[in-house]
Amino acid sequence: MPSTDKDAIFARICELLKPYNPKNRPITMQSGIVSDLEVDSVAVFDLVMRLEDHYDISIPMEMISDIKTVGELIAAIRQLAAE
Repeated sequence: MPSTDKDAIFARICELLKPYNPKNRPITMQSGIVSDLEVDSVAVFDLVMRLEDHYDISIPMEMISDIKTVGELIAAIRQLAAE
């Protein structure tokens, strides 16, 4: 099982966001995935699927719609991986 350490998850998300961040905006815990990084809904779906596969979790659709920032995404992954 991959590490569910906050920094490890953050690094993984940053890696997966690279192709969707052509303007190379800095990514922080407070970065809005759609608002700040301008990641479109199709890319968000792809990102979520790749994270689900990587961490062997399932992120419910209603949870995805509530996640706005990178930090919230990390919290959701850690919560689901711990269950």
